[in-house]
Amino acid sequence: MNSEAELVQTLVSMIIQDLRQCGYGVIVNLIKKSEYTLDFLSHDNWDGGINYYYLDFYLPFSEYSNILQKKSEYEEMVLNSLQSFFSDDHTKIYGVRIKAKLTKYIDWVAIQPKENRDSVLRLINEEKDILVKAGTGIIQIRDTKENNSYKVKHQYLCNVLSKLGLSHAHNYNDLWDWYTDYNDKELKTYQSRRAYLKELYSPLIHMIEGSEDNSINLLHYDKTGWDKVDEDAQRMKEILEGAYKTQDFQSVGMYGRELLITLAQTVYRKEKHGSTIDGVEISQTDSKRMLDAYVTFCLKNKSRERETKFARAAVDFSNELTHTRTAVSMDAELCYTAVLSTVHIIRVLNKYEPNGVF
Repeated sequence: MNSEAELVQTLVSMIIQDLRQCGYGVIVNLIKKSEYTLDFLSHDNWDGGINYYYLDFYLPFSEYSNILQKKSEYEEMVLNSLQSFFSDDHTKIYGVRIKAKLTKYIDWVAIQPKENRDSVLRLINEEKDILVKAGTGIIQIRDTKENNSYKVKHQYLCNVLSKLGLSHAHNYNDLWDWYTDYNDKELKTYQSRRAYLKELYSPLIHMIEGSEDNSINLLHYDKTGWDKVDEDAQRMKEILEGAYKTQDFQSVGMYGRELLITLAQTVYRKEKHGSTIDGVEISQTDSKRMLDAYVTFCLKNKSRERETKFARAAVDFSNELTHTRTAVSMDAELCYTAVLSTVHIIRVLNKYEPNGVF
C-alpha cells in the first residue's frame, strides 16, 4: 500500500464485501454511515518491526446511540471479517472500535415545522448576499427601506440560530454596522469585502451543512413508467423539499392536484370506464370523477369503497392545501403522501386491469 489512508480504505471496502456476502447488511449500512481511520497503538521492534493499530469507526451519535447494546457484537464481527482475509507481517489490527462522532449538536427539532436545515442555509445566504450588495454599491446603505428590511430579516435569523443553539457569525444589526466595520478593517475594494464576508460566514455555513438535519423522509416512489405522471411526481417532490414558507406549501397542493389530473387522464377512457358519475358528465380535468369511474370499473366485482374514498381524499387534500393560507410543512408532506399513495394504488389496479394502459 502507498499510504495508511489507502490501506484503511481498502480494508473497509473488503470488509463491506465480505459482510455483504455473508448477509450482514445492517452492519454494512452502519459502516457506510461512519468515518473510519487507523489509530496507532504501539510498535514492536521484533522481527523487522510490527505496528499495531485499532481500526476505528466513528458513527453519527443518532446512529451510535441505537447500537449500544450490540456494539461489542458488531465490533467482533467486523474484526473477524477483517482477520479472515488480511494478514501482514508488519501491520497488525489489534481490534475494532465503534465510537460516537463528536460534532456540535444542532437542535433542528426546535424550529420545526416552520424551518429546516435547507431553509436556514437559504436565510443565511440571502443575508450574506444583502451585505455583499451593500458593500459593493448595488444597494444604498442610506436607503431606509433597504436597511429596515435587512434589520427585520437579520433579527429573525438571529432568533432561529439561537433556537438551534448557535451564535451568528457577526453582530451587524443594521447595514451601518457593516459599513463601519469594513471601513475600520480598511476593506477598500469590493473584492476584499466579498472575500471577507465569504470567510466570515463559512464556519457557520459548513457547520450547518455538516449537521444531522430534520430532512423530510418522503414516501418512497417507484416509477410507474407513465412518463408524464413520473415527471409530475418528481416535480412535486422537488417543490416539497425546497418549501419553507406558506406559498411554497400551497404550491405542493397545486402540483398534487395537477399530478392527479395527469394520472386520471392516463388511465381513464370514457368509452370504457363510463362517461358519468352520479349523473354528472365527466370532464377531462375532473380527476375525482375520472378516478372514481376507473376504480369502480377495476373493482366492479369487489368492494371498492376504501379505494374510491382514498382517491377522493387525495384530490380534496390537494385542492384544500392550495387555498390554505396557514399551510405548514406537515400539511404539504401529508398531501404529498396521499397523492403518491393514490398513484401507487392506481398503478396496481392498472396492472391487473384487462387491456390496461400497459
